[in-house]
Amino acid sequence: MKKAILIIGTAMLFIAGSTMFSACGNSETKHNEEMSHDENMEMTDEHAEHAHYQCPMKCEGEKTYEEPGICPVCEMDLKEIEK
Repeated sequence: MKKAILIIGTAMLFIAGSTMFSACGNSETKHNEEMSHDENMEMTDEHAEHAHYQCPMKCEGEKTYEEPGICPVCEMDLKEIEK
């Protein structure tokens, strides 16, 4: 009986952990896949010259980018920041 409870508990923990990791960032990734490269470039070229972008999770510390895109670490959309 104890062995069955241990097996069921382990399976539930595995399923819960897998669900949490697979769900993280899915909406952001799908959004980026839907946008084409051309659509990203159409985003006000004049504004993009002076804008800086950064990962909202700060995966790479204070690193910034000059173009919109996705974080190479967590794959979330880079957010515009003011300098």
